[in-house]
Amino acid sequence: MEIKDCNFHCPHCSDLLSSNGHIVLSTKRHNGEEGHIRLATTFGNYSYSHEPDTEFTPGEVVSFLCPACKNHVHSDKYKDYAMIKMHVSDSIIFDVLFSREAGKRKTYIVTEDGIESYSER
Repeated sequence: MEIKDCNFHCPHCSDLLSSNGHIVLSTKRHNGEEGHIRLATTFGNYSYSHEPDTEFTPGEVVSFLCPACKNHVHSDKYKDYAMIKMHVSDSIIFDVLFSREAGKRKTYIVTEDGIESYSER
């Protein structure tokens, strides 16, 4: 499976969140600051860009929202993780969980065969 061939979608409205190798989400910090973040679609790559330019404090828990429907894309089961849908094909869809905590570089893909774990290389 080539990750570049997958699309990432909002779990609420199914809007496409990925384009050109990046996932785009809205962010909201506890101090009320809002912005947009671009995350790499390559698992294990934790580089990002944020508008406006922002330094997140290690340990800070960031809220991620769908830019289209404005709903939080947080996991109901794992409160400190965001969850989006990865569409491998029209009939194969997996959940992708990634940490909302700045500096905690963990990502999980939930497949029918189990859970794949990724962390910073």
